[in-house]
Amino acid sequence: MVSEMDKLISKNEGMEDAIKKVVNENKKIKIQFDSSAKLIKELNEFIKILLNLSPFGIYIVQDKKFIFTNKAFLDIGKWSQKKVKDSDPLDLVWEEDREHVRKSSISILKGEAKSFYMFRVMTKGESIKWIMGSVAEVYMNGKPAVVGNLVDLTGERILQLAYNDTLTGLPNRKLMFDRLEQAIISAKRRQQQLALLFLDLDLFKEVNDTFGHKVGDELLVEVAKGLKEVVQRGNDTVARIGGDEFLILLTDISDNDNVKILIEKIFEKFSKPLWLEQFSVEIKVNISIGVSIFPDHGEDADTLISKADAAMYDVKKKHGKNDAHFFGT
Repeated sequence: MVSEMDKLISKNEGMEDAIKKVVNENKKIKIQFDSSAKLIKELNEFIKILLNLSPFGIYIVQDKKFIFTNKAFLDIGKWSQKKVKDSDPLDLVWEEDREHVRKSSISILKGEAKSFYMFRVMTKGESIKWIMGSVAEVYMNGKPAVVGNLVDLTGERILQLAYNDTLTGLPNRKLMFDRLEQAIISAKRRQQQLALLFLDLDLFKEVNDTFGHKVGDELLVEVAKGLKEVVQRGNDTVARIGGDEFLILLTDISDNDNVKILIEKIFEKFSKPLWLEQFSVEIKVNISIGVSIFPDHGEDADTLISKADAAMYDVKKKHGKNDAHFFGT
């Protein structure tokens, strides 16, 4: 018969085997955990290296503080890591563009607007740089955060391709819309007026039909040159927004007389036919101009453009072509 001692020894041996199995399993789990932790650490280091090698400025903001910025981000403004860490993100944006950046970011995060926007920053050396930015929502440590990327557009070909009309070199619709939004923000703060002129070439279709589209394109180039010669202030903008349509943004105007004087200069500029040397063709340019005023006719970009467009069509329908008309008069 098996003694009680033998039973106890056998039971203890079984417990030892069970303990050894648990210990061995724990060792395996520890090895796997250490391996996974090492892999995660290596992946994090790898991601940091990739982010710092990126030519795009990348940042993460949480609770209105930067929690990560890569090298390209710091290089854009020649900012120090300490300055960025101690700054509210909007403090790095040029003052007049801060509200534009704030609203654009919110609209993108809500899925209500385009995926990128343009604004200016002030560098350490107090020079201004044009930036294209985009944002997306992420979660860090269980809390919402914003990851963004910036592209330095200053002096780059990408700025011209994205924001300038390829035919005339003038700002395109997108750049004009951005500048108009920023000008409105500034005008509201300073309690100033703005004027928006919507220009359309009369009988441009007939030019294309008679002389061909190459002549029409050359005419648009010459008209663009003429408008730039008339609108010379640095804060004003001449843009081609499509076809034979142009917009002129006039900032800091004291009254409608400032606008009327400019309109007179435009008509004077094109009072004589334009000679297109390349095609040996002379063409008389007639222009219909509609005008809207901020804040009298609207307080946002869409409304001001719409009102100026409506005023321009009033010229064509009611006032005769080659004339100008203020909205609502």
